Amino acid sequence: MPIRLEEYEHACVLGIDGDLAGENAAELRRIAQEQIESRQVADFIVDFEKCPFIDSEGLETLLWLKRRCEDVFGQLKLACLDDNCRKILEITRLDCRFEIHQEIAAALKMMR
Repeated sequence: MPIRLEEYEHACVLGIDGDLAGENAAELRRIAQEQIESRQVADFIVDFEKCPFIDSEGLETLLWLKRRCEDVFGQLKLACLDDNCRKILEITRLDCRFEIHQEIAAALKMMR
């Protein structure tokens, strides 16, 4: 499965296996929406450890998820971005819109 879901007490971690593009972006959106609706989950961490690239659809999905989290008074954090994904966020000036952590544990620790 291209999107891995790990449930924690305070948050869901969504791990991306492969590029955040096309079907992976749609799958991330679908899974996040299901979690928000079924569990009233408001806090998410997106794990980029196995994600080498983000395209425009992937960026739109991250912005959508950030808005959805804010709508339900939740948080979105990004973790484990490699240099390439980090550079994509910097070039698009979206790096300042997201809270980025080196590790999932650090992101989880910063959750309320």
